[in-house]
Amino acid sequence: MLNSVIKKIIGITILSFVFTSCDDPELDALMTDYCECISASRYQTDKHIECIEIMDTIQEKYKDQPRRLLEVIEKTDDCY
Repeated sequence: MLNSVIKKIIGITILSFVFTSCDDPELDALMTDYCECISASRYQTDKHIECIEIMDTIQEKYKDQPRRLLEVIEKTDDCY
């Protein structure tokens, strides 16, 4: 029984390390810019193009990284 508890603790520790080491501060910053743009575009329709350009830049940067693109989609939901 003690062995299974230790294995679970080790497993959880490894998983938490894997998930926290995958943070991408650059992606976070880009998504913050995008979300701020989306927020501002609600009141300034001339910002729509700027927001589209930001998202195009993000998608181009991460086009070969499917996990990062999935993060972009998930983080986009937080903008609204």
